[in-house]
Amino acid sequence: AINRYNTQAVALNPPRPKLSWKDIAEYSFLGEFDLLRHSHTDVREQDWTKPAHREATTKYFKLLRAQEEVSRLNVEICRLRTFIHDGETETRKVIEGLQSSHLLASELQRQWRSHSAINAFHIFHLNQIEALPGF
Repeated sequence: AINRYNTQAVALNPPRPKLSWKDIAEYSFLGEFDLLRHSHTDVREQDWTKPAHREATTKYFKLLRAQEEVSRLNVEICRLRTFIHDGETETRKVIEGLQSSHLLASELQRQWRSHSAINAFHIFHLNQIEALPGF
């Protein structure tokens, strides 16, 4: 696209300046973009050139991304709940299987109580999240 523009820019009367990717990357405001000034239609008056419209558009797309993120988090919340449940089930089975080694089973049980309290904290908050509208 830049090569085509540069070819056409030289052919114009009067010739227009050539562009490079570096030039395009350095433009920070629409008013600085000479390519748009030299077009047949003055796009500077279009709605999308107005700062308020650009800001509203940016916020709209951020809102869309946020909604996508909420959907993704809803899936992750279910995965976390399943992970916690599966971990608890597996740990209980291991502790029950170690009853022949009473000292090892009681030490694992002691460590599991702390871990289980943290899981209960997370489950409490997962329940609150799942009660929100949109979950």
